[in-house]
Amino acid sequence: MPKLGSFLVILLVLIMATETMEMVEAITNAGDIQALKQILMAVNVASIKPSSCLGSWNFSMDPCDTRSTSHFTCGIDCSPGNIEEGERRIMGLQLERGAAYEGTLSPHIGDLTALQRVIISGNSFHGLVPASLAQLKELVHLDLSSNLFSGSLPESLGLLQNLNFFSVAYNSLVGQIPKSFNNMMSIVYMYFNNNQLSGNLPELSELKRLQYLDVSNNRLSGSLPARFPPMLELLSLGKNQLSGDLPVGMKSLSFLQVLDLRSNSLTGSLEALIYELSSLQQLNLAHNKFTSLGRTTVSDTSSSSKLISLNVSFNSLQGAIPESVARLSKLTVLALQSNLLTGPIPHNLALKAANLLSGTEQLRQLYLENNYLTGDIPWPFFSLSADTSIAYLGMNCFKSCPPSFFFCQRDTQRSETECHNGLKTSHLI
Repeated sequence: MPKLGSFLVILLVLIMATETMEMVEAITNAGDIQALKQILMAVNVASIKPSSCLGSWNFSMDPCDTRSTSHFTCGIDCSPGNIEEGERRIMGLQLERGAAYEGTLSPHIGDLTALQRVIISGNSFHGLVPASLAQLKELVHLDLSSNLFSGSLPESLGLLQNLNFFSVAYNSLVGQIPKSFNNMMSIVYMYFNNNQLSGNLPELSELKRLQYLDVSNNRLSGSLPARFPPMLELLSLGKNQLSGDLPVGMKSLSFLQVLDLRSNSLTGSLEALIYELSSLQQLNLAHNKFTSLGRTTVSDTSSSSKLISLNVSFNSLQGAIPESVARLSKLTVLALQSNLLTGPIPHNLALKAANLLSGTEQLRQLYLENNYLTGDIPWPFFSLSADTSIAYLGMNCFKSCPPSFFFCQRDTQRSETECHNGLKTSHLI
């Protein structure tokens, strides 16, 4: 009898354990568990450290069982609830940045249909971006940046109507940005920068909520689209192969604060950008083929401008520096070096650099070297101090630029022959 009693006790314990396991297994959606297993299997085991999030994924325990303290300690977020309230869903997949996970992102991620966040940035995932991500209709945040993803972006991602944040920056993606992305009606942040994307920049004007668009350091070509998302605050398209004049539609970007178009082959006049974008604070157009700063006379829009930094260095700007530039009241950085500018420095610009022009901020950084500016250096420059200002006037055609002054020290003035030939060339262009 004692042996029978012991057996009954053991049997009871096993039954209770089985019931407990069934209860535990019922906490997380079974399909979600299988999808997590497939995601884990696609990661190189050798890259998973025991102390990492994926190192704590042990399926002997239920992923969403809050009683577990040693397994699934991080990497997933579950929907709220408990055993009595029924099964829970995986709502977030967030792997720690810099964990150096290697492997692919399993297409089974598309089976986690309750996902709202996918963040796996700063690792070494490679291969294609899964088209199955388009099945995640609840997805709000998708960050695949700083990995090794290659291939093209799936057209199907345009189906993600609830997506607010999208980043594939710092990967090795190729091909075009899908036109279907114009259907992401909830998107606010889009980052494609530092890839190898090519072709034309698609018109994304239907994205009424988009505020940040960065496609810099890719291989985009052709002209800029006629229209842009109306709520843009940052537009970064630098370091591409874009060409042609600036579209008239850019004048309507009344919320734009930062515009970076550097290192392309864009041409034409800059009047609309400098004087007509009411919210613009930073404008970088260096290393293009622009020929004109536009407006030459002072206007009310100059004094009301919010522009702080203007960089049009290494272009083909001709003619005199407009007087209106000095009246950009907030401007503190002006870079016009390496152009074909001629004529004298506007006296008001020198006053602004010396903080003597009423109603404007001091121009603290002024880069005018490597042009064909002529005449005398305005007297306000001689009150500047190297401790409070940065100014470079070398490689021009001034009558005199004494090397005892800091703004004349980096480069000498051009020779008479250089000035003659350069002035002649600038008038012929």
